[in-house]
Amino acid sequence: MDKQYHSAKRLLCISVILLAAAGFLSAASKMVPGFAQWYSTTVYPVIQGTLGMLSGLAPFSVAEILCILLPILIIIDLIAVIRRSDRISNYHPFRRFGSHLLLLVSVLLFMYEANCGVNYYREPFVDRKAFESASFTEEDLIEFCEFSISKLQESSSAVSSGSTFDYPDRSALAAEAVRSMTKLSAESSPAFNDYTALSGFYPQPKYLTFMSGLFSGMGVSGIYSPFTVEANVNGEMTGLEKPFTSCHELSHLKGFMNEGEANYIGWLACIGSDDPAFNRSGWLMAWIYAGNSLYGIDPEKYTELRKKLPDDVIRELDENHEFWQSHETRASEVQDRVNDAYLKSNGQKDGIQTYGQLTTLMLMWYGAK
Repeated sequence: MDKQYHSAKRLLCISVILLAAAGFLSAASKMVPGFAQWYSTTVYPVIQGTLGMLSGLAPFSVAEILCILLPILIIIDLIAVIRRSDRISNYHPFRRFGSHLLLLVSVLLFMYEANCGVNYYREPFVDRKAFESASFTEEDLIEFCEFSISKLQESSSAVSSGSTFDYPDRSALAAEAVRSMTKLSAESSPAFNDYTALSGFYPQPKYLTFMSGLFSGMGVSGIYSPFTVEANVNGEMTGLEKPFTSCHELSHLKGFMNEGEANYIGWLACIGSDDPAFNRSGWLMAWIYAGNSLYGIDPEKYTELRKKLPDDVIRELDENHEFWQSHETRASEVQDRVNDAYLKSNGQKDGIQTYGQLTTLMLMWYGAK
Protein backbone atom coordinates (compact mmCIF):
# COMPACT_ATOMS: atom_id res chain seq x y z
CA MET A 1 0.00 0.00 0.00
CA ASP A 2 2.89 2.39 0.78
CA LYS A 3 4.23 1.84 -2.72
CA GLN A 4 0.87 2.69 -4.26
CA TYR A 5 0.54 5.75 -2.03
CA HIS A 6 3.98 7.09 -2.90
CA SER A 7 3.41 6.46 -6.60
CA ALA A 8 0.16 8.43 -6.53
CA LYS A 9 1.90 11.17 -4.56
CA ARG A 10 4.67 11.43 -7.16
CA LEU A 11 2.13 11.68 -9.97
CA LEU A 12 0.31 14.39 -8.04
CA CYS A 13 3.53 16.37 -7.55
CA ILE A 14 4.39 16.15 -11.24
CA SER A 15 0.86 17.26 -12.14
CA VAL A 16 1.02 20.24 -9.78
CA ILE A 17 4.40 21.31 -11.22
CA LEU A 18 3.10 21.10 -14.79
CA LEU A 19 -0.10 22.97 -13.94
CA ALA A 20 1.91 25.65 -12.15
CA ALA A 21 4.24 25.97 -15.14
CA ALA A 22 1.26 26.26 -17.51
CA GLY A 23 -0.29 28.89 -15.24
CA PHE A 24 2.98 30.83 -15.13
CA LEU A 25 3.32 30.83 -18.93
CA SER A 26 -0.28 31.95 -19.34
CA ALA A 27 -0.02 34.75 -16.78
CA ALA A 28 3.41 35.94 -17.92
CA SER A 29 2.39 36.11 -21.58
CA LYS A 30 -0.58 38.32 -20.70
CA MET A 31 0.87 40.44 -17.91
CA VAL A 32 4.64 40.75 -18.46
CA PRO A 33 5.49 43.10 -21.36
CA GLY A 34 7.82 41.48 -23.88
CA PHE A 35 7.67 38.01 -22.33
CA ALA A 36 5.56 36.43 -25.10
CA GLN A 37 7.78 37.89 -27.82
CA TRP A 38 10.95 36.73 -26.04
CA TYR A 39 9.51 33.25 -25.51
CA SER A 40 8.19 32.89 -29.06
CA THR A 41 11.54 33.84 -30.61
CA THR A 42 13.93 32.00 -28.27
CA VAL A 43 12.29 29.11 -26.39
CA TYR A 44 9.46 28.09 -28.70
CA PRO A 45 11.63 27.62 -31.84
CA VAL A 46 13.69 25.03 -29.93
CA ILE A 47 10.55 23.14 -28.91
CA GLN A 48 9.07 23.49 -32.40
CA GLY A 49 12.23 22.27 -34.08
CA THR A 50 12.63 19.30 -31.73
CA LEU A 51 9.06 18.08 -31.27
CA GLY A 52 8.11 19.03 -34.83
CA MET A 53 11.02 17.02 -36.19
CA LEU A 54 10.14 13.97 -34.08
CA SER A 55 6.45 13.96 -35.02
CA GLY A 56 7.47 14.70 -38.60
CA LEU A 57 9.24 11.35 -38.79
CA ALA A 58 5.83 9.66 -38.85
CA PRO A 59 4.17 9.60 -42.29
CA PHE A 60 0.77 9.98 -40.60
CA SER A 61 -0.71 12.57 -38.24
CA VAL A 62 0.47 11.70 -34.75
CA ALA A 63 -2.16 14.05 -33.32
CA GLU A 64 -4.93 12.16 -35.10
CA ILE A 65 -3.71 8.81 -33.78
CA LEU A 66 -3.49 10.21 -30.25
CA CYS A 67 -7.06 11.51 -30.50
CA ILE A 68 -8.17 7.95 -31.28
CA LEU A 69 -5.90 6.12 -28.83
CA LEU A 70 -6.18 8.33 -25.74
CA PRO A 71 -9.89 7.61 -25.00
CA ILE A 72 -9.19 3.89 -25.47
CA LEU A 73 -6.16 4.00 -23.15
CA ILE A 74 -8.15 5.92 -20.53
CA ILE A 75 -10.86 3.23 -20.54
CA ILE A 76 -8.25 0.45 -20.36
CA ASP A 77 -6.56 2.18 -17.42
CA LEU A 78 -9.88 2.55 -15.60
CA ILE A 79 -10.66 -1.14 -16.06
CA ALA A 80 -7.15 -2.10 -14.90
CA VAL A 81 -7.25 -0.10 -11.67
CA ILE A 82 -10.72 -1.43 -10.84
CA ARG A 83 -9.55 -5.03 -11.34
CA ARG A 84 -6.54 -4.45 -9.10
CA SER A 85 -8.83 -3.39 -6.26
CA ASP A 86 -10.11 -7.00 -6.04
CA ARG A 87 -6.59 -8.26 -5.31
CA ILE A 88 -5.18 -5.52 -3.05
CA SER A 89 -6.70 -4.56 0.27
CA ASN A 90 -7.18 -0.85 1.05
CA TYR A 91 -6.63 -0.08 -2.63
CA HIS A 92 -8.53 2.96 -3.91
CA PRO A 93 -8.97 2.49 -7.67
CA PHE A 94 -10.57 5.83 -8.38
CA ARG A 95 -7.86 7.69 -6.51
CA ARG A 96 -5.29 5.91 -8.66
CA PHE A 97 -7.27 6.53 -11.83
CA GLY A 98 -7.78 10.15 -10.83
CA SER A 99 -4.04 10.68 -10.44
CA HIS A 100 -3.47 9.27 -13.94
CA LEU A 101 -6.19 11.48 -15.41
CA LEU A 102 -4.88 14.57 -13.64
CA LEU A 103 -1.38 13.89 -14.98
CA LEU A 104 -2.74 13.59 -18.53
CA VAL A 105 -4.69 16.84 -18.22
CA SER A 106 -1.69 18.69 -16.76
CA VAL A 107 0.61 17.46 -19.55
CA LEU A 108 -1.87 18.59 -22.22
CA LEU A 109 -2.40 21.99 -20.59
CA PHE A 110 1.33 22.58 -20.27
CA MET A 111 1.98 21.58 -23.87
CA TYR A 112 -0.85 23.81 -25.06
CA GLU A 113 0.56 26.85 -23.26
CA ALA A 114 4.17 26.08 -24.22
CA ASN A 115 3.44 25.47 -27.92
CA CYS A 116 0.44 27.67 -28.57
CA GLY A 117 -1.02 29.76 -25.74
CA VAL A 118 1.93 32.09 -25.25
CA ASN A 119 2.22 32.74 -28.98
CA TYR A 120 -1.20 34.40 -29.05
CA TYR A 121 0.39 37.35 -27.26
CA ARG A 122 3.58 37.75 -29.28
CA GLU A 123 4.16 40.77 -31.51
CA PRO A 124 1.97 40.55 -34.63
CA PHE A 125 3.30 39.60 -38.04
CA VAL A 126 2.01 42.81 -39.59
CA ASP A 127 1.98 46.43 -38.44
CA ARG A 128 -1.28 46.52 -36.49
CA LYS A 129 -1.39 50.32 -36.41
CA ALA A 130 -1.15 50.39 -40.20
CA PHE A 131 -3.80 47.68 -40.38
CA GLU A 132 -6.19 49.46 -38.04
CA SER A 133 -5.80 52.77 -39.86
CA ALA A 134 -6.08 51.25 -43.34
CA SER A 135 -9.05 52.39 -45.41
CA PHE A 136 -10.06 51.45 -48.92
CA THR A 137 -12.71 52.52 -51.36
CA GLU A 138 -15.02 50.28 -53.33
CA GLU A 139 -12.93 51.11 -56.38
CA ASP A 140 -9.83 49.77 -54.62
CA LEU A 141 -11.64 46.54 -53.87
CA ILE A 142 -12.92 46.24 -57.43
CA GLU A 143 -9.42 46.82 -58.81
CA PHE A 144 -7.99 44.05 -56.62
CA CYS A 145 -10.80 41.68 -57.62
CA GLU A 146 -10.02 42.37 -61.28
CA PHE A 147 -6.34 41.75 -60.61
CA SER A 148 -7.22 38.40 -59.01
CA ILE A 149 -9.34 37.52 -62.02
CA SER A 150 -6.42 38.27 -64.37
CA LYS A 151 -4.22 35.91 -62.35
CA LEU A 152 -6.86 33.19 -62.52
CA GLN A 153 -7.20 33.72 -66.26
CA GLU A 154 -3.45 33.12 -66.59
CA SER A 155 -3.81 29.95 -64.49
CA SER A 156 -6.67 28.56 -66.55
CA SER A 157 -4.82 29.04 -69.84
CA ALA A 158 -3.18 25.64 -69.31
CA VAL A 159 -6.48 23.87 -68.53
CA SER A 160 -8.13 21.97 -71.36
CA SER A 161 -11.68 22.90 -72.24
CA GLY A 162 -14.19 21.06 -70.08
CA SER A 163 -11.56 19.67 -67.71
CA THR A 164 -10.64 20.55 -64.12
CA PHE A 165 -7.30 21.78 -62.85
CA ASP A 166 -5.11 18.93 -61.63
CA TYR A 167 -3.74 19.49 -58.11
CA PRO A 168 -0.71 17.48 -56.83
CA ASP A 169 -1.14 14.43 -54.59
CA ARG A 170 -0.67 14.67 -50.84
CA SER A 171 3.07 14.00 -50.75
CA ALA A 172 3.89 16.45 -53.52
CA LEU A 173 1.57 19.05 -52.02
CA ALA A 174 3.11 18.69 -48.54
CA ALA A 175 6.63 19.04 -49.92
CA GLU A 176 5.70 22.13 -51.93
CA ALA A 177 4.01 23.72 -48.90
CA VAL A 178 7.32 23.52 -47.04
CA ARG A 179 9.23 24.87 -50.04
CA SER A 180 6.78 27.75 -50.45
CA MET A 181 6.98 28.74 -46.78
CA THR A 182 10.78 28.47 -46.83
CA LYS A 183 10.96 30.62 -49.95
CA LEU A 184 8.66 33.24 -48.38
CA SER A 185 10.83 33.42 -45.25
CA ALA A 186 13.78 34.57 -47.36
CA GLU A 187 11.90 37.37 -49.11
CA SER A 188 11.36 40.98 -48.11
CA SER A 189 7.88 42.45 -47.90
CA PRO A 190 6.91 45.52 -49.91
CA ALA A 191 4.22 46.39 -47.35
CA PHE A 192 5.88 45.36 -44.10
CA ASN A 193 9.49 44.72 -43.12
CA ASP A 194 10.65 41.18 -43.81
CA TYR A 195 9.58 37.59 -43.34
CA THR A 196 12.61 36.24 -41.49
CA ALA A 197 10.36 35.37 -38.53
CA LEU A 198 9.11 32.53 -40.75
CA SER A 199 12.56 31.02 -41.26
CA GLY A 200 13.71 27.71 -39.80
CA PHE A 201 12.58 24.10 -39.84
CA TYR A 202 9.18 23.04 -41.21
CA PRO A 203 7.75 19.54 -40.87
CA GLN A 204 5.50 18.60 -43.77
CA PRO A 205 1.75 19.17 -43.27
CA LYS A 206 -0.26 15.95 -43.03
CA TYR A 207 -3.64 14.88 -44.34
CA LEU A 208 -6.02 13.56 -41.71
CA THR A 209 -6.80 9.93 -42.52
CA PHE A 210 -9.61 8.97 -40.16
CA MET A 211 -10.98 12.31 -38.98
CA SER A 212 -11.39 14.20 -42.25
CA GLY A 213 -15.10 13.28 -42.38
CA LEU A 214 -15.58 14.70 -38.89
CA PHE A 215 -13.72 17.86 -39.84
CA SER A 216 -15.83 18.24 -42.99
CA GLY A 217 -18.99 17.97 -40.90
CA MET A 218 -17.66 20.68 -38.58
CA GLY A 219 -16.66 22.92 -41.48
CA VAL A 220 -12.95 22.73 -40.61
CA SER A 221 -10.33 22.73 -43.37
CA GLY A 222 -7.27 22.23 -41.15
CA ILE A 223 -5.89 22.45 -37.64
CA TYR A 224 -2.58 23.03 -35.90
CA SER A 225 -1.84 20.57 -33.10
CA PRO A 226 0.27 22.17 -30.34
CA PHE A 227 0.61 18.78 -28.64
CA THR A 228 2.58 17.29 -31.53
CA VAL A 229 3.55 20.50 -33.39
CA GLU A 230 1.87 19.31 -36.60
CA ALA A 231 -0.03 21.05 -39.37
CA ASN A 232 -3.06 18.90 -40.21
CA VAL A 233 -5.17 19.24 -43.36
CA ASN A 234 -8.66 17.93 -44.10
CA GLY A 235 -8.02 15.39 -46.85
CA GLU A 236 -11.65 15.27 -47.99
CA MET A 237 -12.09 18.82 -49.22
CA THR A 238 -11.56 19.84 -52.82
CA GLY A 239 -8.09 20.62 -54.11
CA LEU A 240 -8.78 24.34 -54.25
CA GLU A 241 -8.18 24.90 -50.52
CA LYS A 242 -5.47 22.34 -49.76
CA PRO A 243 -2.36 24.36 -50.74
CA PHE A 244 -3.66 27.48 -48.98
CA THR A 245 -4.71 25.55 -45.86
CA SER A 246 -1.36 23.73 -45.68
CA CYS A 247 0.54 27.03 -45.63
CA HIS A 248 -1.98 28.58 -43.23
CA GLU A 249 -1.44 25.82 -40.69
CA LEU A 250 2.35 25.96 -41.13
CA SER A 251 2.22 29.65 -40.20
CA HIS A 252 0.61 28.64 -36.88
CA LEU A 253 3.46 26.20 -36.42
CA LYS A 254 5.82 29.19 -36.69
CA GLY A 255 4.02 30.82 -33.78
CA PHE A 256 1.66 33.19 -35.58
CA MET A 257 -1.73 32.37 -34.09
CA ASN A 258 -3.82 35.28 -35.33
CA GLU A 259 -6.14 33.73 -37.92
CA GLY A 260 -6.14 36.77 -40.20
CA GLU A 261 -2.35 36.85 -40.22
CA ALA A 262 -2.18 33.08 -40.78
CA ASN A 263 -4.47 33.51 -43.78
CA TYR A 264 -2.24 36.29 -45.06
CA ILE A 265 0.98 34.30 -44.60
CA GLY A 266 -0.59 31.28 -46.27
CA TRP A 267 -1.76 33.45 -49.15
CA LEU A 268 1.66 35.07 -49.61
CA ALA A 269 3.32 31.66 -49.64
CA CYS A 270 0.89 30.42 -52.29
CA ILE A 271 1.13 33.35 -54.69
CA GLY A 272 4.93 33.38 -54.32
CA SER A 273 5.30 29.66 -54.91
CA ASP A 274 6.94 28.24 -58.02
CA ASP A 275 4.15 25.68 -58.26
CA PRO A 276 1.17 26.65 -60.49
CA ALA A 277 -1.24 24.77 -58.20
CA PHE A 278 -0.23 26.89 -55.21
CA ASN A 279 -0.48 30.08 -57.27
CA ARG A 280 -3.98 29.09 -58.36
CA SER A 281 -5.04 28.21 -54.82
CA GLY A 282 -3.78 31.57 -53.57
CA TRP A 283 -5.63 33.59 -56.19
CA LEU A 284 -8.78 31.52 -55.85
CA MET A 285 -8.80 32.29 -52.13
CA ALA A 286 -8.09 35.95 -52.92
CA TRP A 287 -11.17 36.02 -55.16
CA ILE A 288 -13.31 34.23 -52.57
CA TYR A 289 -12.42 36.62 -49.73
CA ALA A 290 -12.29 39.85 -51.75
CA GLY A 291 -15.28 38.78 -53.86
CA ASN A 292 -17.37 38.12 -50.77
CA SER A 293 -16.46 41.57 -49.46
CA LEU A 294 -17.50 43.13 -52.77
CA TYR A 295 -20.74 41.15 -52.81
CA GLY A 296 -21.61 42.62 -49.41
CA ILE A 297 -21.13 46.14 -50.82
CA ASP A 298 -22.25 45.87 -54.45
CA PRO A 299 -23.86 42.54 -55.48
CA GLU A 300 -24.39 43.72 -59.06
CA LYS A 301 -20.72 44.58 -59.56
CA TYR A 302 -19.74 41.25 -58.01
CA THR A 303 -21.97 39.41 -60.48
CA GLU A 304 -20.52 41.40 -63.36
CA LEU A 305 -16.95 40.55 -62.38
CA ARG A 306 -17.72 36.90 -61.68
CA LYS A 307 -18.77 36.48 -65.32
CA LYS A 308 -15.16 37.25 -66.30
CA LEU A 309 -13.87 34.16 -64.51
CA PRO A 310 -12.87 31.25 -66.78
CA ASP A 311 -15.26 28.30 -66.95
CA ASP A 312 -12.84 25.93 -65.18
CA VAL A 313 -12.49 28.41 -62.31
CA ILE A 314 -16.27 28.70 -62.00
CA ARG A 315 -16.53 24.89 -61.89
CA GLU A 316 -13.93 24.72 -59.13
CA LEU A 317 -15.64 27.40 -57.08
CA ASP A 318 -19.01 25.70 -57.50
CA GLU A 319 -17.60 22.27 -56.56
CA ASN A 320 -15.95 23.74 -53.48
CA HIS A 321 -19.17 25.50 -52.45
CA GLU A 322 -21.22 22.35 -53.01
CA PHE A 323 -18.76 20.30 -50.95
CA TRP A 324 -19.10 22.50 -47.88
CA GLN A 325 -22.85 22.89 -48.38
CA SER A 326 -23.28 19.12 -48.49
CA HIS A 327 -21.39 18.75 -45.21
CA GLU A 328 -23.08 21.60 -43.37
CA THR A 329 -24.59 20.25 -40.16
CA ARG A 330 -25.59 21.38 -36.70
CA ALA A 331 -22.07 20.40 -35.63
CA SER A 332 -20.56 23.04 -37.94
CA GLU A 333 -22.69 25.73 -36.29
CA VAL A 334 -21.61 24.57 -32.83
CA GLN A 335 -17.98 24.47 -33.94
CA ASP A 336 -18.23 28.05 -35.21
CA ARG A 337 -19.52 29.23 -31.83
CA VAL A 338 -16.85 27.29 -29.95
CA ASN A 339 -14.09 28.60 -32.21
CA ASP A 340 -15.44 32.14 -31.90
CA ALA A 341 -15.35 31.92 -28.09
CA TYR A 342 -11.90 30.29 -28.16
CA LEU A 343 -10.39 33.02 -30.35
CA LYS A 344 -11.91 35.80 -28.25
CA SER A 345 -10.55 34.19 -25.07
CA ASN A 346 -7.07 34.33 -26.63
CA GLY A 347 -7.09 38.02 -27.44
CA GLN A 348 -8.62 37.90 -30.94
CA LYS A 349 -11.51 40.22 -30.14
CA ASP A 350 -13.21 39.73 -33.52
CA GLY A 351 -13.48 35.98 -33.02
CA ILE A 352 -14.07 34.03 -36.24
CA GLN A 353 -14.41 37.35 -38.09
CA THR A 354 -10.61 37.58 -37.71
CA TYR A 355 -10.27 35.25 -40.71
CA GLY A 356 -11.81 37.99 -42.85
CA GLN A 357 -8.93 40.37 -42.09
CA LEU A 358 -7.26 38.76 -45.09
CA THR A 359 -9.13 41.08 -47.46
CA THR A 360 -7.70 44.20 -45.82
CA LEU A 361 -4.21 42.70 -45.69
CA MET A 362 -4.35 41.76 -49.37
CA LEU A 363 -5.45 45.28 -50.28
CA MET A 364 -2.57 46.68 -48.22
CA TRP A 365 -0.20 44.35 -50.09
CA TYR A 366 -1.67 45.35 -53.45
CA GLY A 367 -1.46 49.04 -52.65
CA ALA A 368 2.21 48.75 -51.70
CA LYS A 369 3.36 46.54 -54.58
